[in-house]
Amino acid sequence: MAIKTYLYRLSQWLIKGIPVMRVPANIRPNDPNEQLKGKKILLTGGSRGIGYCMAQRFIKEGAEVLIVGRNEKTLKEAAEQLNCKYICYDLNNIKDLNRLVQQAAEQMDGLNALVNNAGICNLDKGFLNVSEQSYDEQFLTNVKSPFFLTQAFLKHVTDNQIDSSSVLFITSERGLYPDDAPYGMTKAAIGNIVAGLARQFATRGVHVNAIAPGVVANTADKPEYYDDLYLKGAVGKRFILPEEIAETATFLLSDASRCISGEIIPCNQSNHLK
Repeated sequence: MAIKTYLYRLSQWLIKGIPVMRVPANIRPNDPNEQLKGKKILLTGGSRGIGYCMAQRFIKEGAEVLIVGRNEKTLKEAAEQLNCKYICYDLNNIKDLNRLVQQAAEQMDGLNALVNNAGICNLDKGFLNVSEQSYDEQFLTNVKSPFFLTQAFLKHVTDNQIDSSSVLFITSERGLYPDDAPYGMTKAAIGNIVAGLARQFATRGVHVNAIAPGVVANTADKPEYYDDLYLKGAVGKRFILPEEIAETATFLLSDASRCISGEIIPCNQSNHLK
């Protein structure tokens, strides 16, 4: 065992009382087979975490990807590592989202898929401590921004008569069970949007779905999670890997899943089932 991993696990036991037990993921990702060939994907929040892993996987599968984020430095670094295009943009600037979609389509010479991944979660420390500012921030970033970005994308699809397109939202397991926190409320709202859009655009060749991850390991900052994913309190007793979300997202954007629309796919080993 690497000394860094040993020290990390020892600290978890000393500080949190977490028993030393190794819980690996044992996932077996599919070999890339160009299942996203021809896809031109606009991906928000693509510079790190789940977004970065999705972009990486999409590109391996033959897709062209453009990532969007607010931090120019981290966005540029990620784009260089991924060898993809990027646009630095604050998604909360609602009035120019149509222009963002147009720019993305111009840079990729087309656009037929949107992945709404960007989001925030404020630690409000309970219902009685939620401020109006925190509430508004989370609903703006997690609901209003992806709502109107999706509207802009579907206008593009309609205006350009694109006969096959996809919209994917990354939500959270928090939206699948009762929650009095704004974060969970925003994710539940996205579930409603997914169902409504799927029905409205079913005959126009658009399929709309969402992934609801459990607690995802921050493997970029803590690579030792790959050795031990133990998570106390989770039904499956482990964190979820961002690569697992990317694998599911790849399938949902592929033509093999065109019969699936309006679904929220929990990626949390049934942790939302209480």
